[in-house]
Amino acid sequence: MRHIVKRLVGVFAVVGLAPVLFAGAAQADNGDTVYFSSGYMNCSIAGDGTVGCDFTSQVQAQYSFLPVLLPVRDMVIDQSWLPAHPTFAVGTHTLPGGNPGLVDVKTGDGTWGAYIEHAGARCESGFHGSFSCKSKGRTWGIYSGIISA
Repeated sequence: MRHIVKRLVGVFAVVGLAPVLFAGAAQADNGDTVYFSSGYMNCSIAGDGTVGCDFTSQVQAQYSFLPVLLPVRDMVIDQSWLPAHPTFAVGTHTLPGGNPGLVDVKTGDGTWGAYIEHAGARCESGFHGSFSCKSKGRTWGIYSGIISA
């Protein structure tokens, strides 16, 4: 009887430790949200498909319906009826200590670089350092510090 109890305790200990032992060193999945970084951006994709990025420095956003560039520090797609927009809540897409690189958590490789897909959203590296995210029927892209949304 004592031998069986020892084996059961051993099995439960191994089962309990398995997620810890087999987790990646730069695990990007935090609950239902995936975190990653690309260049000067720290990004996240939530389980509902909301995608957003924090920028390490200010960038400019342009919209086809506005004649001026807007200074922003973050960009998010959180509603299908609303274009990509800043939330002015910098740091909400960044893990303490920084996010793992996109190449470390990628789900595939596109023509120009790595991409990640999660919860219906997709973010990818592009041609000559460009980067874009799309979700909920909306998209935004950045090239040379200018965001088109």
